[in-house]
Amino acid sequence: MDKKLRFILITFLLGVFLGALDSGIVSPALTTLIEDLGIDLKWTVWVVTIYTLVYAVSMPIVGKLADLFGRKRVFLTGITLFAIGSVIAGFSQSLPYLLVGRAVQALGGGGIIPIANAVIGSSFPKEKRGMALGFVGAMFGIATILGPNVGGFFVAQLSWRWIFFINIPIALIILAMGLKLPDDRTEGEKPSLDWGGAAVLSLVIVSLLLGLTNLDTNEFVQSILSMTVWPLLLISIVFIYPLIRVEKLAKDPIIKLSYFKDRNIVLALLISTITGIGIISMIFVPSFSEIILSLSRGQGGYVMTILAVASGFAAPIGGVLLDKWGAKQVVLLGFSLSLLGSLFFVYLADGWITLSLGMVLSGVGIGFTMGTPLNYIMLELTPDREAGAALSLVSLFRSVGTSLGPVILAGFIATSGATTFSGSKMTDAIRDVILSGYQHMYLAASVIFFIGLILGVFLKMPAKESEVHRSY
Repeated sequence: MDKKLRFILITFLLGVFLGALDSGIVSPALTTLIEDLGIDLKWTVWVVTIYTLVYAVSMPIVGKLADLFGRKRVFLTGITLFAIGSVIAGFSQSLPYLLVGRAVQALGGGGIIPIANAVIGSSFPKEKRGMALGFVGAMFGIATILGPNVGGFFVAQLSWRWIFFINIPIALIILAMGLKLPDDRTEGEKPSLDWGGAAVLSLVIVSLLLGLTNLDTNEFVQSILSMTVWPLLLISIVFIYPLIRVEKLAKDPIIKLSYFKDRNIVLALLISTITGIGIISMIFVPSFSEIILSLSRGQGGYVMTILAVASGFAAPIGGVLLDKWGAKQVVLLGFSLSLLGSLFFVYLADGWITLSLGMVLSGVGIGFTMGTPLNYIMLELTPDREAGAALSLVSLFRSVGTSLGPVILAGFIATSGATTFSGSKMTDAIRDVILSGYQHMYLAASVIFFIGLILGVFLKMPAKESEVHRSY
């Protein structure tokens, strides 16, 4: 790897670290936020929800902006916005200011990871592209591990405000390095964004994700009939047709409808959605491990480290295997391991060893499928000038999966009757009922991973193209 490629890789990996760290660093501070800012408990969820919604909306728009106006310029703008949002959130004295800060953070963060994948994937020669994209997955995994732990440290030792202030020095380092990146703007006709498509797409994304978020799996039928769910889901469906019409008429649409005529791209996007659902199945591991190992409440978070480390280490290994075997084989291997991991949780997990084996299998499987092969596929099947928008689409579909995951999976825990014992004194009978709920959920996750495996079988990658270096 020459000096220029190494510098590009390090700069954008720091950006990935910054964006991914914030995804989990806020969670340990929510209770403290409620007390310090006097936030009503029912509004606390919006500290996370506002970030999720703006992040999802900004991804395809920022990805397109990067393709039109230059990835370096848009990436550095995103880092700047992320830092500004962190300052606003860190100094906030009330919920509205905190939500504004989180929204600005999300607006900046929406393009960081897709742009990083686009630049890294385009900069490296094809025979090393998988390895380079694997580093992105590894950095994402490391930051995900550190996020809750760093957040907990700041809350305990300093102040919840430092979960936002820590972003500022990291952002300044990235900006200083980013200014030295080569300019990638293209000369020619002045580009313009498809504002109509951006507006309709934003409406579809917000209504879909907000509707899914408001679903209550404990009372599914009642919640889906409520005014906070069905109208939003209906809007997201109804406005798909206007979105198609607007994009057909657009000179340079924000979403290329031709992508959805390519079987492999459609399969990659569906697999990305399933990967998002699969990732959500792992958030139940801490509580599941507390039941299996009879741990005190809260100690399961430490057990989660095994899964997260396995995922972080697997991502670059998956990238290397991708360069040797191809994207399809890595997807199949990843879903196979995730499937085995979930089946371990259902049938074999009864102590530290078997539970750890299940977490290692699941972590490695997720590390293989989380993004590297899907990003690689999109880079292969779309022109380099559209890489930002194409990879943003992969991230968007994964976000839909992470929103859909709790709706599908938590319902299996609820229907088993496990939630009715919340706060009850733990007896062997109650423990068995709760454990049964989690086992049903992981059996459902196994089915989802199997569907992903079947979809992966139908991937048919084009013949190996000439080894041409796609320069940044």
